[in-house]
Amino acid sequence: MGILTRLHGARPWLGPMMGLLLAACAPDLREDYPFDGQLNTGPLVEVTPQEDGSHVALIDATNKSAQVYFDIDEGREMKTDEALESNEWDLAFQRFTITMNGGGGNPAGSVRVAVLQGQGWDALTQAPAEGYQQDASETVFNGAQGGWYVYDLVKHRLQPRDELLYVVRSSRGRFFKLRMLAYYDAAGTPARPSFRYQEVAAAPSPP
Repeated sequence: MGILTRLHGARPWLGPMMGLLLAACAPDLREDYPFDGQLNTGPLVEVTPQEDGSHVALIDATNKSAQVYFDIDEGREMKTDEALESNEWDLAFQRFTITMNGGGGNPAGSVRVAVLQGQGWDALTQAPAEGYQQDASETVFNGAQGGWYVYDLVKHRLQPRDELLYVVRSSRGRFFKLRMLAYYDAAGTPARPSFRYQEVAAAPSPP
């Protein structure tokens, strides 16, 4: 018979009291602010133009129960109602999970993504003609070629895989190269992924 059971049998009120004491001593594992259900009332997407014509997007995906929708054609956040009604969102972010508007993410969506390994950023000026996928039981970003990140067991941090370059065929049929940059912002806050993206020439037409 365990100590809590013995105490509970001797003093009916001791069981709940011990439970409260143990709960008070337990560590708070929710250190990746904000907590479940907490909403950020400010902008969830920040896009910064770069000198070479590319853009860097910073996504606030800290809320554990909500997705942040991104329109890559216009380089802006889409609020949930607009994204679902227009069906023109391209990528959605929820913590470290990246979903596209196509396949498992939304069967009615037309977004497709090609994953290139070892492809240099500057060398890619035209989208590939083939190799595009849509989400299935696992998202392309999180599953194809091993996924967009690796987990550092020493530092306990997610590290983007620099060798992967993504080509996104958007909801409007335009093509963008995209590379994940980080999962943390400058202050070290997790679930604030950033990526660089730039439009490239359309894929060559089949002969």
